[in-house]
Amino acid sequence: MGAGAAPLDSLDLAFEFVSRTGTGGLPMIYDVSFQSWRQFGVTSQPYWVLYDRDGAPVAAQGGAVDWAVVESVL
Repeated sequence: MGAGAAPLDSLDLAFEFVSRTGTGGLPMIYDVSFQSWRQFGVTSQPYWVLYDRDGAPVAAQGGAVDWAVVESVL
């Protein structure tokens, strides 16, 4: 399962993003306090994290998704 951190400009823009990107099947995190960011160790945006089936992080990086890293993890 995955989750997406929505754009924080406004909640309306967050829902527009979900609609535009077709990511409505993922839970959306809209957290203007950034507490969830701290919880997951997110230090910048964009930022991505891959988790194993047990929920342990196996790769994380700020910036665009590095597909070579994703493929090496898979």
